[in-house]
Order: sequence, then structure tokens, then C-alpha cells
Amino acid sequence: MPPATLDDLRKKEEEDKKKTNAYVGGEKSGLAVEYPGDKKDDEDAWKRMQQLASTSGSSDPLPSDHRAVTVYRNGFTVDNGPFRPLSDPLNKKFMDEMAAGRCPAELQAESAEPVHVAVHDKRGEEYKEPATPSYVKFSGEGNTLGGGSASSTGGYSVEADKGTVVVDPAKPKGKIQIRFHDGSRKAQEFNEDHTVGDLRNFCAQCVGGQAMAIMGGFPPKPVTDDSLTLKAAGLLNAAVTVKPA
Repeated sequence: MPPATLDDLRKKEEEDKKKTNAYVGGEKSGLAVEYPGDKKDDEDAWKRMQQLASTSGSSDPLPSDHRAVTVYRNGFTVDNGPFRPLSDPLNKKFMDEMAAGRCPAELQAESAEPVHVAVHDKRGEEYKEPATPSYVKFSGEGNTLGGGSASSTGGYSVEADKGTVVVDPAKPKGKIQIRFHDGSRKAQEFNEDHTVGDLRNFCAQCVGGQAMAIMGGFPPKPVTDDSLTLKAAGLLNAAVTVKPA
């Protein structure tokens, strides 16, 4: 690669100046939007986020525990997690909430503390799955860095495809974004008259039959009444966090 000329350095400096990082802070949440200052943009949602950031911006840095949302042409990721296409109604709701300048309810439901979100604009490119790294499978009992065996830590592996529930297409239905204890997610469809118990059983199937605790709402609190319908519990088209009981 040829060495950078003074002209190159000047161009890079000009490009860096054009980049804008605006931060919207608040009592309940914060939203930071990173975008190129000279980019032509005809997408209303992104314009709203930019306007909110520029009018309410602050020089305060984002806290170290902030969440990162990267927006691509065909969807987005959260904290470099699984790709989430905008064709899913739950994902569209997530982006609509950000467009309104609010922390998505899904993220807020996972924490009793205010949640701050950094939004990175990569809408000029399609999301591409990263290459699967090669690995060597070792036999025998695993050990943690603390010296104990992995089996003694009480960890339960998640196999989201193992969960099943019968959904009647003739009845009203919606999706629930389930976040498991290992950070993995599953958007699952349920009927309105399915119960909290049905949701709990579904989650248990995903972890080999282990009893599961459900946290929902804001601030997050345990959902314990298995007789409640998902509609009555306010869990349809919302997010819940589940972990071994």
C-alpha cells in the first residue's frame, strides 16, 4: 500500500469532521446516533432519529454498559448478536420505538436501570453472516477459569428449536421475543388465549425440561401466575427474559 500523501490526510480529516455523533440522554434512557453528515437520506425513520439527536444532543459520553444497535439495509443487530430482519413485526416495532427517540421496550425490559443505546448506521450495506470459525472439539469434563467443572456451574444449554407450541391460525395471535439466560433470543408466535404456563412450558422445552422463571414488563418483574392468558399478562408483542428457576 503506498504511503498516504498530505492530500490524503486532508481528505480524511474533512471526512472525519463531517461525521456526527449526537447523544440524547434522559432519565429513563439515552440514544446516540452516528451518521455521515453529508449523506442524502429519504428514510423518515432515520431522519427522525437524527433530528431528535441533534435537537436534544449532549456532550456526555455514553456509559460503559450501553447497548449497541447496528442498522443495515436489510435489518439490524443488537450488541453484535443475531441478525434481525425488518420483515419481522417485533423487529419493526423495535425500530419504530427508536425512530420515536425512545429506548426500545425490549431492551428496557431486560434492566431495572436506565438503558442507553448507541445506533450505528450501516444502511449502505447488506448484512452478511460472518464466516463460521473452525474449532476442535475436546472430550472430557470442561473446567471454568475458576477451577470448577462447567457442569457444576448450574449452566443449562439452550436449544430454541426444541420448543413447540400449537398455534391456531384462526385465532388472534402475536409474537413474544424471548431472551434466554445465555443471551440467545427466540421470537415465538402464540395465540392470545395461550397462558403464561404455556409460555413457561415452551421455554422449559428449550432447556431440556428445566423449570424456568419469566421476567416481563417495566420495570422487569417476575411473571408467576401461570393461569393468566398472554394477552391479559401484557406479554404478546413484547419481550421477556427467562432463566432457570
